[in-house]
Amino acid sequence: MKISSKAKLAATLMLGTMVLIAVSIGWADAQVRAAVAQRRHSVEIAGALNNMRMVTFEYLLNRRERARLQEEAVWQRLQRLFETPVALDGAAATILANLRSQGEASHRLFGEVGAATTPATVADDIQRRFEAQLSSRILILQQNSLVQAEQLIDDAGVRIDQTQRRVVMITGFGLLAMAVLTGVAAWLFRRDVLAPVARLEFATREVAAGNWSYELDVGSTDELGDVARHFDAMTRALKDSFDRLDLSNRELVGLNKELESFSYSVSHDLRSPLRSMDGFSLALLEDYGDKLDDEARDSLQRIRGASQKMGRLIDELLGLARVTRAELKIQDVNLSEMAEEMASALAKSQPQRQVRWDIQKGIVVRGDRELLAIALQNLLDNAWKFTSKVPEAAIQVGSRRENGQQVCFVSDNGAGFDMAYASRLFGAFQRLHHEADFPGNGVGLAIVLRVMRRHGWALGADAAIGHGATFHFRPTEHGDERREQDHPAG
Repeated sequence: MKISSKAKLAATLMLGTMVLIAVSIGWADAQVRAAVAQRRHSVEIAGALNNMRMVTFEYLLNRRERARLQEEAVWQRLQRLFETPVALDGAAATILANLRSQGEASHRLFGEVGAATTPATVADDIQRRFEAQLSSRILILQQNSLVQAEQLIDDAGVRIDQTQRRVVMITGFGLLAMAVLTGVAAWLFRRDVLAPVARLEFATREVAAGNWSYELDVGSTDELGDVARHFDAMTRALKDSFDRLDLSNRELVGLNKELESFSYSVSHDLRSPLRSMDGFSLALLEDYGDKLDDEARDSLQRIRGASQKMGRLIDELLGLARVTRAELKIQDVNLSEMAEEMASALAKSQPQRQVRWDIQKGIVVRGDRELLAIALQNLLDNAWKFTSKVPEAAIQVGSRRENGQQVCFVSDNGAGFDMAYASRLFGAFQRLHHEADFPGNGVGLAIVLRVMRRHGWALGADAAIGHGATFHFRPTEHGDERREQDHPAG
């Protein structure tokens, strides 16, 4: 059964029990009200019968007209009480019927006494005995009526007590039923919800720890069972994916090692002939330069320049490869101090240049010191190079906050570039200026991009022709943390 169906069933049972308890309590309350009404009615009848007895005594003793009129008024009151509809059980209804008949008989006899007694009547022995018999019958009837009225009151009290006990029993049974239902619901919730959730939580910890073969194997058919089966399917799929990824990584590591060996081999094999070309060209110039014409000497100079340029390109390619393969060692890096050292070195390399440096203090990021030094060196070299033709050169290294995130930048007021060609900016050997104007191999920004990608940082640029350029990157902690984890899912 689905958890939703179980929840609906439990809610229905609980609601049904509450409705049943409410109906039972309502019925019991109605019974109590009826019993209270019976008792109040019985008390009123008993009071009226007692008044009837008192006025009867007064009339029999004094034979006053006022007492006879009072007896008539009390009898009318009794009639109204007898005719008032009251819910009674069998015994109480019988007692009330007897009270009615006895009251009628008493009133009739009282009338006979009144009719037999006139002022002109001569009281003889027979008359006195007749009146005494009538009076005795009236008093006996009234005494019996009072006794039965008391019984009616007692019956109402017993009925109230019994009804109250029923209310207590119904409430107790209802609370017991609700407690049982609550206990059963809690047990089912623990068995069918909490226990599977706990197993699922344990399974997630196992999978997070690298135990990809762990399976929940829940046999239930409810929603959590479906989740468990989907979870097992997911872990199997992830295990297969990571197995394939691990195999691909091992193959990639092997290929990288082969590529690294090939690169160093090729670089060594290329450097040797290049050194030979440069050396022999220099020897020709030194030994036979006076025998060669200007065109031949120029050709030899071109050969030497091309071989030296090719050597530098090989060095740049090897540097780019090293940046890609280097292992990250994350730590706090003070970019401000690093930039000041590089600025000092650049100023010493060309002391004739007047460049205004603006390096913000306290720029600290978390990253690989060596790779960030390579990236920052390339950015400052570019700024130094492209401000070489500006009379009042200025280079700025700073940091700012954008949307709560740190943004570091290197800015200059140099040649700048057209943003329409910005897509080519970070490609290897891509140049936006002619080599005759600004020498270089077009690899520096490609290296910067590789370093930022290794850290998981975004790199961007803003520029305008003749108004300088700004290169900015956004250090983020999560990029570093991903690379510090050993787990494949990291």
